[in-house]
Amino acid sequence: MSNSIKPRIAISSLPKSGWWPNGITAYEDNDMMSNGAYPNQMLLKEEHLSLIKTLNKYSLSIMKIPFKQELEAYEKYDFVFMRDHFLCNTNKDIVMCNMKLSERMNEGEFVISNLENIGYNISFLDDECIAEGGEFFYLPKENILLAGQCRNNLKGAEQMAEKLKVSKLYIIPSGGYHLDTSISPIFNNNYDCIGIICAAEVFNNEQFLNFSNICHQNNWDIIKVEHHNQLESIQFRTSMNSLSLPGLMIGSAALKDKQIIDFTSVNNIVLDTTPASQFNLSGGSVHCLTNELF
Repeated sequence: MSNSIKPRIAISSLPKSGWWPNGITAYEDNDMMSNGAYPNQMLLKEEHLSLIKTLNKYSLSIMKIPFKQELEAYEKYDFVFMRDHFLCNTNKDIVMCNMKLSERMNEGEFVISNLENIGYNISFLDDECIAEGGEFFYLPKENILLAGQCRNNLKGAEQMAEKLKVSKLYIIPSGGYHLDTSISPIFNNNYDCIGIICAAEVFNNEQFLNFSNICHQNNWDIIKVEHHNQLESIQFRTSMNSLSLPGLMIGSAALKDKQIIDFTSVNNIVLDTTPASQFNLSGGSVHCLTNELF
């Protein structure tokens, strides 16, 4: 991983009384949540510690956001998915997200003071704008924003792009409940986006053509992987949902597709894993648990 560009990684601490201690409540439009599942709290803590150790292995600075008692009281357990709360650009501007689901409204307010205290400029979307962090990929070198459209509305994506002052916004519709369950960018050591992994089964023909055109316009290689079995699809998309940094991808399980292995090997991209099986029960993975602070 490049030493010249190394974002700080924001993560959440765990709730003191346990994470979804009375069983997970699945949200609508999310095919990756396990309704009623009881996370193994001991294993959950081990996986959280493993994530921290993996980030430390690459000398990444970590900012841990406290899991406040109010969040536990209101059973907002998916606060741990730090990705959803905000987006950050390379000018230290942070835009807070507006969640689509009422169950997750107002989670982001519990990160604001921590971010302001270290010098970030915070702004907010208008009320009619819907935008969730897992629906976006910010490409810092190109200053480009990729946006999904399942849990975003168009106003949300457009205002997010405006407030982040990006050079280009690309809308990428798909059937993934968040864009990070549909694609994953790959960065070289200079933080250039050089390719994008795509779970082809969550795109229809028109959506894939749109995605392909965007990639071709920007000279990004498409690593197209397709699964026709739902279980295999969910397993792959969970693994693909990784933290992608310069010359490095950290996922919850090994990406075994030959195209991915060959592409990352040729381009000197390190593939690493840290388990997230208990977080997977609520539909999230490594990308969801982390957020870049530039």
